[in-house]
Amino acid sequence: AELISRENQAEVALANLRGSGYGEDHLEVKAITDTLRVLRRQVEDRLDGLLIGIKTALETDRAIADSYGKQVETLTQEDKAKYARTRPYYDAKEELRRIKDQRDKLALNVTSQELEMHLPQKGAVEFIEPAVANSVPVKPDKKTVIPLGVVAGLIIGIGLAFFIEYLDTSVKTIDDVERALQAPVLGVIPQNVGLLIDEGPESPHGEAYRVLRTNVLFSRKDPKLNTVTVVSGGAGEGKSTTIFNLATVFAQNGQRVLVVDSDLRRPSLHKFLKLSNSIGLTDFLLRRNTLEEVIQRTQMPTMDFLPSGRLPSSSLGILSSVQMKELIRDVKRRYDFVFFDSPPIMGVSDASILASEVDMVLQVIQYRRYPQPMTIRAKQMIEKVGGNLLGIVLNNINMSQDENYYYYSGYYYDYYTKGEYASDDKKIKGGKAEPALIADADAGKVEIKSKF
Repeated sequence: AELISRENQAEVALANLRGSGYGEDHLEVKAITDTLRVLRRQVEDRLDGLLIGIKTALETDRAIADSYGKQVETLTQEDKAKYARTRPYYDAKEELRRIKDQRDKLALNVTSQELEMHLPQKGAVEFIEPAVANSVPVKPDKKTVIPLGVVAGLIIGIGLAFFIEYLDTSVKTIDDVERALQAPVLGVIPQNVGLLIDEGPESPHGEAYRVLRTNVLFSRKDPKLNTVTVVSGGAGEGKSTTIFNLATVFAQNGQRVLVVDSDLRRPSLHKFLKLSNSIGLTDFLLRRNTLEEVIQRTQMPTMDFLPSGRLPSSSLGILSSVQMKELIRDVKRRYDFVFFDSPPIMGVSDASILASEVDMVLQVIQYRRYPQPMTIRAKQMIEKVGGNLLGIVLNNINMSQDENYYYYSGYYYDYYTKGEYASDDKKIKGGKAEPALIADADAGKVEIKSKF
């Protein structure tokens, strides 16, 4: 350490002299250089000596370790030899212990047998009276148990049914909706409803959507309001099917309709129409294609379709863009009615954006699916963003089992369906056009505008 310290001092002094401008031929520079050379050689000699000492100690320790290894090996061999000599003794000792255990067990068994031989042989049980089997079972008393079981089962079943019904806070009746949401019910859709575009104009489910269409037309305050979106609180409430069938009913009535699949999260309307989804709404909003290039024709002459297109990484900025507002203004002029599909309003903001931009909003509530607080929250979100909520659509109603909807199944559909078919038959047989039984809320149809 002392040599290294002196070497560092010499290097510092040499650096100071060189920094002061002295050359290599200066006497002080030469003297410090020679001193530094001697110090470095002394440091190297000292290090070599230390290494030699360490190597010597290492060889000594290695020799000691080898000696210990040989001793361990020798002791191991001796232990193995000792174990081999003493093993027969321990085996014989274990065999002796086993034989002694068997002898003790046999002696105990003999003692037990001798004890039993000396005990008296007279039985401890005496027969006082022989048992006779009863012809009637003592338990259970069927005459008492069965009626009690039936009554108890009925009481428990009815109580459980009322308890479950009490715990069920989902939407069950029209009164529940109108009382909780303070909004009118515009339509009641039955279970197992298919696509009206596949079933045709005479579909048995078409009347429910025609009633919904009529109520929508009567509920709008201004005939210029022609853009509609359908929202729901949760997923799987039939929102896409409802808006597609409603658009189909409008198209079947001769009005020019555009269906926009603006559900950029899980688009599904292109599957209903069996059309391509390669380009669509997102391509137009990102200015990659024109409106004429993204709108597709359908099998219905009065219905056009705008698919969602390739899904962007974030749909929030797209739907709230100026381009989306321009699109809505443009299609309002081109079509009589425009229908926008949307994702559930709870959890994502897309539906809230659409509700604030279109003219009319319908809220779909599936029968006995989600609790009432969730549907109330969805309605509050629509009103919070300034959406024009026309009313509620109850979906997936079991008409045949729920007596609350008997009017719609047992009377309404039978009356209007039979009346419509009878009217059609008379027109065909008599060759005269008779007046229609039901007045259309949109009797004065708007002239269909040119698409482009």
